[in-house]
Amino acid sequence: MAVQPGQRGGDAAAALDALASAGIAVAEGATLTEALGRVAAAARQASDATVALIRVAEPAGGQLSARVVAAPPAVAAELEGSRLAAADLPGEPLEDLDAAPEPVLRAAIRVGARGLLLIPVMLAGRPVASLELLRARPFGADERRAGLVAAAQVALVLRAFGLDGMRELPSSAAPALELAGDALAAGSDGARTAEQVARLAAEAAGAAVALVWERGPDDELSLAASHGLAEPAPDLLGVRVLAARALVEPQPVNVVRDVLLPRGTTVATALPLGQPPVGVLQLLYSDGGAPGEPELAALATFGVRAAHALRAGARARVLADELERTRALLAVVGQATAQLSLTHTLETAVERIAELLGVDQLAVYLREEGGLLAAAGRGLAGPHGRVAEGLLELVLGPLRGRGVVVFDAVAREPLLAGVEEAAAEAGIEAALAVPLIVQEETIGLLAVYPRRRRPLTENDVSLLAALAGQLAVAVQNAQLHDDLQDKQRRLEATFESEQEKARQLRALYEISRSFAQSLSLEATLEAVTRTVVDVLDVDAAVIRMPDARRELLVPRAIHVADATLSDAARTILFRPQPFGAQEIQRLFRSGQPFRMDESQVGQLGALLGPFLARGWTAAVVPVSTPAEVIASLSVLSFRPGQPITDETIDAVLAIAGQAALAIDNARLYQQQKEFADTMQRSLLPRSQPEVPGLDVGEVYESSATVEVGGDVYDFMELADGRLAVVLGDVTGHGIEATADMAMAKFVFRSLAREHPEPGDFLASANDVVVGEIASGKFITMVYVTIDAKKGEVACAGAGHPPPRVVLPDGTVEGLEASGLVLGVDAGQTYEEVRAELPSGSAVVLYTDGVIEARSDGELYGTERLDALISSRRELSAKELALAVVADCRSFAGGELSDDAAVVVIKRA
Repeated sequence: MAVQPGQRGGDAAAALDALASAGIAVAEGATLTEALGRVAAAARQASDATVALIRVAEPAGGQLSARVVAAPPAVAAELEGSRLAAADLPGEPLEDLDAAPEPVLRAAIRVGARGLLLIPVMLAGRPVASLELLRARPFGADERRAGLVAAAQVALVLRAFGLDGMRELPSSAAPALELAGDALAAGSDGARTAEQVARLAAEAAGAAVALVWERGPDDELSLAASHGLAEPAPDLLGVRVLAARALVEPQPVNVVRDVLLPRGTTVATALPLGQPPVGVLQLLYSDGGAPGEPELAALATFGVRAAHALRAGARARVLADELERTRALLAVVGQATAQLSLTHTLETAVERIAELLGVDQLAVYLREEGGLLAAAGRGLAGPHGRVAEGLLELVLGPLRGRGVVVFDAVAREPLLAGVEEAAAEAGIEAALAVPLIVQEETIGLLAVYPRRRRPLTENDVSLLAALAGQLAVAVQNAQLHDDLQDKQRRLEATFESEQEKARQLRALYEISRSFAQSLSLEATLEAVTRTVVDVLDVDAAVIRMPDARRELLVPRAIHVADATLSDAARTILFRPQPFGAQEIQRLFRSGQPFRMDESQVGQLGALLGPFLARGWTAAVVPVSTPAEVIASLSVLSFRPGQPITDETIDAVLAIAGQAALAIDNARLYQQQKEFADTMQRSLLPRSQPEVPGLDVGEVYESSATVEVGGDVYDFMELADGRLAVVLGDVTGHGIEATADMAMAKFVFRSLAREHPEPGDFLASANDVVVGEIASGKFITMVYVTIDAKKGEVACAGAGHPPPRVVLPDGTVEGLEASGLVLGVDAGQTYEEVRAELPSGSAVVLYTDGVIEARSDGELYGTERLDALISSRRELSAKELALAVVADCRSFAGGELSDDAAVVVIKRA
């Protein structure tokens, strides 16, 4: 049972009144559950505790279950039903957290408690219950006495109602549902998530039937899974009507003895799965099985976990579908390139692409002297060739750098003004065009004309772009076959060469994709080694780069094809080599590859010698740009029957040459990112102010991009002892933003002492910024002063997200001070707001990089920020600032798209 707390406080009279009221409740004949609830609430109030928890012995006697919890709702939902072994209950009241049983310690950690009072309740010489009190600070003597009185009342309640009365306490379905929710959160089979939800819910909640309804686009419910339905299945139309009510109900609700329920059930409980709901979980109970308040609360928590699991399963299915389609598109390439007939190749490609992407109109056009020829197509009639010629002119002309050209509405596109009539006659609404390029020559065009109601996704566009390169090679091969049948041997050699180029293109695509996704040097190096092993069928690849002093060639990435050999191979191969070795010097000076043999192992790795003697082969090639050799790439074959050949070395050289640019870019990006971060941080405070009564913490986290952001903050202790804090965000990025940041910092340093009040400061700062900042730019800013002695905070804002004030009880309020951003118009006035800042309160300032962090298009937002700082309010200022940024980064998937600055000032 979760007990909603009343007024808390340490007033002795109020404490005695509360304990007396609990005793009166017992005397007046309240139920056992109500009586224990009164005692728990009174104990919490009397001891000023965060949590008051009463555990009662289960009938078997080996465990004590948490039956009544007086705590905030979220904490109460977690602690209800938790168990403590009777053998772990101390014989005397316990206050030492280090000696507390594990379930008690977990509860203390959950609420950030440092004070504990665990009191055993004994009847007839055996433990029948316990009272646990938790709060942030240790308990005093008066509070300890109040706890002992409350524990005595628990004993009186149990004696008054008799130990048999414990049967009317809530069941243990709540902890079972909690465990079931944990099982779902830990992971499930994405294809059977709905079935698992139904089964776990029915078993944990003791329901006869569990139904999982999936929510459609128009709030229509369809049955996704069931558990416990009789055969043949009954008509569920009426049950679905009851389930639909849950879409508008925030909490689970019981419907008792409804005429719509199937035979054998008398109670229906339905709850929404997630917000917004992805579906509805509906439980049907037989006579006497109606769930109580604890079970309903536990079901609500279980529903959140189930919704997460269902969403994860849906995402897994989408990814599986995308992977299957990618494989299918690659199969198109394989099937097309396997045919040496030009007509068959193109018709096969067109049919498969149409089938996989769900489009009705597409064509492959080849260039001839007279223009474009529609070599293969589907669903097209009329002058569609004229549309293709217009697209090709754009691909070769003004839009040459794009690679892929997409027009969502051909009729309204100015660049296609000359072909809109032909498009209308051919029934073309939208267009996507990819040039077919072979050896820098455009030989044709792949054009897809989707319906506007079914636009292609970004993934479709990327896959078509990759396919076009492969299809171009297939087209050229087929043309060579048709023209040069009498030279079959040369044709086969050319075909094999083009196949090798196709593999190299795939390798380069994989390496470039890795760099584009992570912008990380380490990830790019790992992608190179992995791709070389996978594409060239070698057993291992190692990349080494010179250290800063160019004394050693240090291994940076390794990939071994056989995972069972990875550790052993790493021991042998992942070792530095002397940069001065003759072969290494020749490699870096002349860019010439070399083979490794037993004569070189003394310098390049003695551990490798015995394996080379037994048939291993190895070669080292340079990874070089036109300007320099930046790394070495070693490839090895562990199979004597498949040695490293000259052709393999040539292929590795080609891939290394293509990968060098990505590696060099990654290396340059890493250097630029470090430089940008240094510039940014040079404008931030080098130390924190030390103001009596205040704890100050700040965190700045740069984004994943290389450009310098515009976040700036600073502190100043005013003459009257107050602390002034400013935090701003300058528009733009790069060097201009850096200059504006420096100006903002100068404005604060020069004006804060003369204009210490927030509204006056921003008005004066705005007049300065208007004259200094470039047209079209501005600065958002928030300025606060904190008086530690008076416990007051004053604030004014100029278009900046309002600071948050978190109070000791967890309440979060915003300092909503409005005003125009700085730098737009002179003579502005700024609203000033003031608020009390009790001891233990904190002011949190932040930039929009925090609340605008995104995850799948969803913003982090102020609500998540408020929830976090409320739950972590006991942390120090620095720890709280770190927690905000860490939670924001985790929400965004590990990398921030914009700089994030957080400043926390906490009153001791």
